[in-house]
Amino acid sequence: MNNKRDENSKFSKYGFLPKNSKGQDLSTSTIILIILGIAVLVILIIGFTTGWSLFKNMISPTNVDSVIQDCASVCETGQQYSFCSAQRTLRVNEESLSMKTSCYLLANYPSLTKYKIQGCPSIQCDLVCGDLVIDSKSGVLVDSVPAEVKYDLTALATSVEGKSCIIQ
Repeated sequence: MNNKRDENSKFSKYGFLPKNSKGQDLSTSTIILIILGIAVLVILIIGFTTGWSLFKNMISPTNVDSVIQDCASVCETGQQYSFCSAQRTLRVNEESLSMKTSCYLLANYPSLTKYKIQGCPSIQCDLVCGDLVIDSKSGVLVDSVPAEVKYDLTALATSVEGKSCIIQ
């Protein structure tokens, strides 16, 4: 009878779960790792099925205001090279625009003036066509502007001598 009592005491009141359950529980860290794994899997599925632009907008947000402040600061301090030639990246997520160029071009190129980047009357940028750079591509002089040209910078370049300054 004593043997039967010892045998019964090993099990819980209901008889199917052992009383001593060491090593059979999921630890808290295991549960956290499972949740993180599921979250990463969901992010990967969303990224590969709908595209990564949703996550790109969260990582690199629109920076128009900071570019406006940078260009105004450079103008106020009279830094000619920084205003005319130093590259700044303008990101506008709503328009899927990311462009790396100078404050001079951002302030004076007609399709970019809507971002309200101010010109600098105290700094004179006398840039030849090759000095005008957008997204690491320099301007090139051509005899006539092709129909599929991306940027026509003729009005902003000096010494074009009857030619057009473009960036493809």
